Amino acid sequence: MPQGILTIEQRQQQVITRLKNENAKLRARIVVLEQENTLLKTQMSDILVRLEELQRKVFGRKNKRPPPSAPPQNLHPEKRSPESYRRQIPKSEGITSAKDFPLQTCSDCKTPLTRLKMIIRYQEDVLPLQEWQKVLKTIEQHRITTGYCGHCRKRVSAIPIQKQVTALGQNVKQLIPYLSIVQRMSFEQITHFLKDIAGLSVSDGEASNILQEQSQKLSGRFENLKTAIDTEPGAHYDETGWKTQRENLGNYGWVKTGVTSSDTVFLLGRSRGKGNAQELQSENQNQIGITDDYGAYKNLFTKHQLCWAHPLRKLRELKESEHLTDAERGACVAAYESFAKLYEALRTILRQPFNLAQRTEAASNLQKRFHRIGKINLEVQL
Repeated sequence: MPQGILTIEQRQQQVITRLKNENAKLRARIVVLEQENTLLKTQMSDILVRLEELQRKVFGRKNKRPPPSAPPQNLHPEKRSPESYRRQIPKSEGITSAKDFPLQTCSDCKTPLTRLKMIIRYQEDVLPLQEWQKVLKTIEQHRITTGYCGHCRKRVSAIPIQKQVTALGQNVKQLIPYLSIVQRMSFEQITHFLKDIAGLSVSDGEASNILQEQSQKLSGRFENLKTAIDTEPGAHYDETGWKTQRENLGNYGWVKTGVTSSDTVFLLGRSRGKGNAQELQSENQNQIGITDDYGAYKNLFTKHQLCWAHPLRKLRELKESEHLTDAERGACVAAYESFAKLYEALRTILRQPFNLAQRTEAASNLQKRFHRIGKINLEVQL
């Protein structure tokens, strides 16, 4: 055979070798692509779940039935009694008037009626709108005696005399902050409301000055409330969007409330920065700070407790998600059921009279159940 000429067997061997090499490269490429595909599926699932969460926050929660693949859920249904849909019977001291509706003969045939009985019903209402100003608005004339003191060599008065002949009273000065802060009305809405309902003319400038005046008056009360809360074993912290009249201020409100009382303080017109939480923070290092998982609270307290309602809500949303696989949703359903039962068990214990031995034993049992729920399942990765 001439030199350089390959036999058929050698050519076939070369083809086989080349195909084996290409096959090995393709197998390696498939492994890489499968890994990339798995990563992309995981990322896509995570993105879809986050998008679903954002849609829920923006558009609200849809009242949909759980997916067919999810087990039926009826955990702790909160059924309202028929009485809860009816208006409560007013107390006797709250009744302002009474009206009788007598009946002696049949309204159809005029036959005299027998076995008469009285049925009591109530009607809650407000005064006619045209009567509101007569009831709400008061005008008090002050006749102030003044006289000259020869010893002090000055004129004195029974009470301090205001510069303006007509001024607003304390009741409306307390109403304006309520309308602005609690009812979140703008200055324009406040002035229209007072004009229409009470016949009072108040300018935007007056409303702004009244808010500033009342803020200064209440500053001492704020510090007293904060000090009282700081003596309690724990305090709840939270923040929420809250617009104010002054555009140069932030649009967030911060709140701190005690665990054993209803004492509460607010910081309004703030940003969402950590400094606001630090301003509310207690100097009592033994006080437990109870918050959600917002990063501003991280490392803020010596003793920190996270609110259980948030993981419970998150697990509930995950078990109803439409973007999880059957295995993932099943894991979420199981976690939600276990956590909800644990949460209900804790609430049942807290409703019982305090007994240190019983609480200690219950805490140990609940802690064990909590660790079992929180154990990572490597077979299911969300």
